Amino acid sequence: MKFWCVAIVFAAGLAVGACSEKPRSESATQENEAQPREDEIAEDCVAFVHATKIVPANPNCAGCSGDAREALAFRQMRVDRISCSGTACEITVTLRAAFNPGPRGTMSGGLTGWIPEQERLAFLNGQGPEGEQDYRVKINYQQRGGAWRAIEFDRADAK
Repeated sequence: MKFWCVAIVFAAGLAVGACSEKPRSESATQENEAQPREDEIAEDCVAFVHATKIVPANPNCAGCSGDAREALAFRQMRVDRISCSGTACEITVTLRAAFNPGPRGTMSGGLTGWIPEQERLAFLNGQGPEGEQDYRVKINYQQRGGAWRAIEFDRADAK
């Protein structure tokens, strides 16, 4: 008789536990839909860092861009702040990247505007900063068709 009582109490505990977890998982799903997921933000940040290109100087080909290479190597991303309202989110991140060594040329795209002019010129002359650099970036997202899309990258205010 004791065995049946224990079994019934155990089964009731499982049923109560299963029922109490469903609302939490549904609210977690709703939270995830209310803002971009961190892995989506990271993918957008990696693409933005990799969009910082160097086009090597080539006196024989003024408009050549086929030899463009990535100026920076992505190292890390940290989400600093998320602010959402409706179908728009503003997310502030700190990106950590390192300069890729390579030939001289011109830099464009991605984080070019975040790199101080002296560092950019030194890098373009083959003497770029060593180690990793941090860049604070504000990303504006819009939700379209149920998916979050990064629509603008801008300089974030200092902490």
